[in-house]
Amino acid sequence: MKIVENAKTLINLYKDYRTMDKADLADFYKSKCTYYQDYVGISLLFGSIFSIAYLYSDYQLNGSYGPTLIPRLSVLVAVLVFILVTEFVDNTGVTVFMDYFLGHYIVIATIWAIYFLEIRLHASEGFIIMNLVFLTVGFVARPSQIIFSSLFFLAEILISNGFNHYENLEIIISLEIPCALAVIASHMILTLFYLDHYRMQQKLELSMVTDPLTQVYNRHLLEKIVTKNALIGDSKEVAIAMLDIDFFKQVNDEHGHYTGDQTLLYIGQKLTAQTHDTDYVIRFGGEEFIIIFKDCDVNNACARMEQFRQDIEKATDSPVPITVSVGVSKYTGDFEKTIVNVDNALYKAKNTGRNKVVVV
Repeated sequence: MKIVENAKTLINLYKDYRTMDKADLADFYKSKCTYYQDYVGISLLFGSIFSIAYLYSDYQLNGSYGPTLIPRLSVLVAVLVFILVTEFVDNTGVTVFMDYFLGHYIVIATIWAIYFLEIRLHASEGFIIMNLVFLTVGFVARPSQIIFSSLFFLAEILISNGFNHYENLEIIISLEIPCALAVIASHMILTLFYLDHYRMQQKLELSMVTDPLTQVYNRHLLEKIVTKNALIGDSKEVAIAMLDIDFFKQVNDEHGHYTGDQTLLYIGQKLTAQTHDTDYVIRFGGEEFIIIFKDCDVNNACARMEQFRQDIEKATDSPVPITVSVGVSKYTGDFEKTIVNVDNALYKAKNTGRNKVVVV
């Protein structure tokens, strides 16, 4: 049955959700907000403007537009604030706050208008309709934010009863509670299903920056790192190494391209195993690899690459016996200049006997 399959899917997604740490959750909810915000923002703007049309129902109840004109039109001020803040502040937390700000201001404007209505019996219908607003905002929010908003909405109703004196408060509350629970449950399920989309997106992004042969990063990631100037980050020191397999053309010529590919894969796996999680191993092109060492000075990087060079030279599990030449340099803040330095060091290693590590 489809229901059973969906239930199993949700359980597995929930287990995945529970494994996420604080940083993963922050990135997940940022992705969710980015994905849905255009829909939510536009929907809220249209909903706010269309709420002014309630003036006609106010006229039907009061026989005049005058008393509720200011409360209904005041939503335009909230719309202006919403547009200005979301346009100039690029922050997920602020964006979600402003979405809820506009949603709850529609509620406040409605409560304000009800105060001037002679007949308040239909307030329950208006409050039930407000759940559509919070159903919309929930697309960008966390479950905790949705729960808080639902409680805040309930508090708005109860507090406003002090001066609006709703004729059917018990009915309003009895209708609002199941509606709020439905909104919360709906978005908890949506959050889990979005996690499936998020994981697929992660796989696609990883495939774009991963070399299919060696399973290390490719030059696309390198371009992103350089463009965003992400080499420094929180690292105190960064060192860069460039590695080249000695006489690789000879490996292809004598043993065939399949063996050559297996050799590249072997080097990629060995580099990945012997570097830290914060380091980057990138296939730069052909048989060349770039290794970016974060929180590592040039002497330490040199020692690590020397150990790697010795391990490769003595290896008994490689597809064919090979050696590597390595150039190492400190990252100065200018990536292109550093690459020139590393390339010069590698050139020197290859032209002074190969199978060695040279530092610039």
